Amino acid sequence: MNIFDDPFLKLSFAGRLKTRHAREVKASPLSVGFETLDRELFNPEKCYDLLAELGVKWARCQTGWCRCEKSKGVYDFAWLDDVVDNLLRRGVQPWFNLGYGNILYMKDAPHETAVGHVPTAYGPECVDAWRNYVAALVKHFSSRVKHWEIWNEPNLDCFWRPLQASGANYAGLIEVTSPVIRSLDPEAKIIACSGPEKMIDCAFIRQALLAGMGSHIDIFSIHPYGVIPEKQYFSSVAALRRLLSEYAPHVKLWQGECGYSAQAFGHHGSWNGFYNATEETQAHYVARRIVLDSMMKMELISYYHMTDLMEKPYRQANGQERPPNMLGLLHGLSYTPKKSYYAYKNLAAIFDSECKADDLACYVMDKFNFRQVGALPPLSIIAGTFVRRGYPVYSYYFAEDLQRCWGGLNDFGLQVVQQTERPIKTPVLIDVISGSVYRATDFEMLESDSVVIRGLPLTDYPLILTDIDAIELQPE
Repeated sequence: MNIFDDPFLKLSFAGRLKTRHAREVKASPLSVGFETLDRELFNPEKCYDLLAELGVKWARCQTGWCRCEKSKGVYDFAWLDDVVDNLLRRGVQPWFNLGYGNILYMKDAPHETAVGHVPTAYGPECVDAWRNYVAALVKHFSSRVKHWEIWNEPNLDCFWRPLQASGANYAGLIEVTSPVIRSLDPEAKIIACSGPEKMIDCAFIRQALLAGMGSHIDIFSIHPYGVIPEKQYFSSVAALRRLLSEYAPHVKLWQGECGYSAQAFGHHGSWNGFYNATEETQAHYVARRIVLDSMMKMELISYYHMTDLMEKPYRQANGQERPPNMLGLLHGLSYTPKKSYYAYKNLAAIFDSECKADDLACYVMDKFNFRQVGALPPLSIIAGTFVRRGYPVYSYYFAEDLQRCWGGLNDFGLQVVQQTERPIKTPVLIDVISGSVYRATDFEMLESDSVVIRGLPLTDYPLILTDIDAIELQPE
């Protein structure tokens, strides 16, 4: 049974959350993955309108050296023009990931796409060809694209062939690439990144910073995969921020790629350790990931991918065909939405640029029996506090492993302090999975200028408590 069907909850249905097209959203940190078109792994035409209806404002696109330069010195950007213009037309801003290799200059690459083969490993001719390709890209797209990410997951050996990945090697590629971009577009923002090894690979990042990476970049992007998003995340982000403040205090932090499958087996993402992944658990993951990264004040938050990647075989640097990558918000081949698509759509209606993380008082009133469960469940409740349109916004959830399919708790409560410009007068609870909005019917305004709200559910994904005027409802 859905926890919201429980008659003991002190809630009454108020309506459904109004979602928006990207063109209706002024600004937002939310992004979606639109990568792998360099290898034609999905059909973008079947995604554009659904992407725009999500209400996100950014899309990460790979530029594909191998697809753009098929004869030496001759560049064909027609396919990438089509992607960029279709996104911009719908109110979505593309940001570029520069990569991968090119078999014209890398004869030992086992596949024509040269995935993960890095130009600095192949001598002066290849490095010059890489610079020329980057220059041609910037000249062609600088009026439409301002954010340029150099390489993908350079801390992983599978994306750093034929050498071993190291921070110093990555700093060398950035030193070769960044000046080309800046010389042609001084307004461009340069992004570095690292993959999901150890959640956030601070050892690799420190190596790259010591080798001079910081002076060449404006943003660092992390890829925090993992079936439990909160695991070591708070401490890892804090450690990374400390590194950046020490070596490159001007650098901003993005979450540029994360994902979760809607099925346990038969796909490339099995390295995550899925054992009971479903459409429902994927939707819950998306909600936890977006809220968690909003709590951590990431300046951009991206989910990988818009769709399952099934149009062509999926390959990495060794060229071998792998199971399809199936982390998408849409089903592969049919391009129909999964539950995660609707969850992200609902989240985008709340966590736009009007919603900012803030330090507000929020006290959890849990009903766990300590003698039965011990201290761990109460300690696993994650609460996030935000301000939107002057109103407080509170998120809360139980950080259980999603694959355990925890059913929820029906007698939960929060006490919040009225600290914002606009206080809560009509508290509502938002289920971001269904988009349903409920009035809280058991609440009390205390003389201490705080509000106690009782009879709430607790779930393994974030529920949002705020005032009804902080959001918009769909017209009846």
